[in-house]
Amino acid sequence: MKLIACPVENLLKPVRSVSGIVERNQSLPVVSNILIEQTGGSVCFVTTDLDIQIRTTADVGVPGSEGRFTVSAQKTSEILAALRPLDNIEVSLTEDGLAEFATSGGRFTMQTLPAQDFPVIKPQNWASTFSIPSKTLRYLLTMTAFAMAQKEIRYFLMGVLLVVEGSKLRAVATDTHRLAYCEAEVDDLMQAERVEAIVPRKTVRELLRILPEDDTPVEVNLGDTQIGFNFAGIEFFSKLIEGKFPDYQRVMPTEDTNPQCVRLNREELLLALRRVQILTNEKFHGVRWLFSEGELLIQGNNAEQEEASQTLSVPWRWADLDIGFNLLYMIELLSNLKNAEVDFHFAATPKSVLVTMPESTSFRYLIMPMRI
Repeated sequence: MKLIACPVENLLKPVRSVSGIVERNQSLPVVSNILIEQTGGSVCFVTTDLDIQIRTTADVGVPGSEGRFTVSAQKTSEILAALRPLDNIEVSLTEDGLAEFATSGGRFTMQTLPAQDFPVIKPQNWASTFSIPSKTLRYLLTMTAFAMAQKEIRYFLMGVLLVVEGSKLRAVATDTHRLAYCEAEVDDLMQAERVEAIVPRKTVRELLRILPEDDTPVEVNLGDTQIGFNFAGIEFFSKLIEGKFPDYQRVMPTEDTNPQCVRLNREELLLALRRVQILTNEKFHGVRWLFSEGELLIQGNNAEQEEASQTLSVPWRWADLDIGFNLLYMIELLSNLKNAEVDFHFAATPKSVLVTMPESTSFRYLIMPMRI
């Protein structure tokens, strides 16, 4: 029974949209598959990892036919990616229940699993709903996601905190050694009561992969244990992380606590750090910043007693300061920022440093010093 007939590129697009969350080694085999539901010309594609679910549709079906099956997400993606985009492809279910992908140059026959065994996440009742341009949501996540914890006993740090309050949407992430904060004004958003949600790390990464880089509206739905995103024909549901996120407002330095502000050229600083990185300890990644009148000396070394240093001319006019940082944290920060200059706010003694963008209060970054 023929269910799908279209150019390869028309089928590859929805398959790629939903396949990113699928992991190879699953204890439940059907979760490694895509659920394909065809009713006439419309075909629905669904994947899940039991915590996240992505659904999209495409008009690639054969009118007058109907069918449901699941097939390997990884193999399907690889087969379609290996074919010529403009070639026509037909997808059929054989009498033996196999899925057959056929083009003029050959065919691929794969095992299927019953569609009724596929676990579908049902959305809950939403407590808050609003719309935001896709590029704005991407910006908020991009500017904070790099500070998420990777492996942390405090599981609630392995994600991005979203805070909806008034007309603002805030994103915050921290691994306790650094903290990134970014906010944006959202048109027509007026949330009377503050709403918070911790979005898991994998969900954030997947959103950054598939969110359009334009003004496509994204409908965001927040519930007690779920978050949903609807955009560009995609429905995206995810469980939230339960737990109490740290009080980021209490730990964030201010320009009053850190009055020594020096403005540095972002690209020059990034290049200097990457040069020093070549001979820096690969385990601890620690580098020293030594400020003196009009100068910044960056030093790094490794276990082989090799050293690297870079000197930059900077408008430093306070007492000499010797402070250490995690090199990778600084490189990640500067790589995500796109503006020409960056403001570093230091206290008179080595303690947490505030990083901001000139003439902007939407982004703030805290980094703790290292003892070198």
